[in-house]
Amino acid sequence: MHPEPPEYLEFLQPYPQNTVKLARGLRQAILDILPPCVEIIWDATNTVGPSYGFTDKNRDHFIHLPTYTNYVNIGFTKGTSLNDPEGRLVGAGAKIRHIKLNQIDDLNDPYVRKLIDQALMTADRPKVPVSPCIVIRKMEGPKRRPKPGA
Repeated sequence: MHPEPPEYLEFLQPYPQNTVKLARGLRQAILDILPPCVEIIWDATNTVGPSYGFTDKNRDHFIHLPTYTNYVNIGFTKGTSLNDPEGRLVGAGAKIRHIKLNQIDDLNDPYVRKLIDQALMTADRPKVPVSPCIVIRKMEGPKRRPKPGA
């Protein structure tokens, strides 16, 4: 089991227990899949979740797991450039695409694994390797979180 920063657990507190269990399980599962890398745990305005890359620069992160009230997405920073013949990736932005995950086992779907592999192969890597680590980033300002009992 990979260590969980206490801040991550604190950031997840407003979410329903089923969603917290899903988010924590998906984080463990993606860490088992990816090679050692930099993990940024975000307490962002709209969501909480980790992102993964080979530097501590946000722009270099290639996968993220934002948590919403009843589900978690797997987001691909370069999603529009991934080979997605089944059209499972959704999103309207210039680059980022995602798939909604409802259970931990969704990461074992061979199609999703191929997308993860593609994202990993196209990830930006620094000329000088950065040691794997966990970075906590907290955005200031009001947060949109689930209402109690959601």
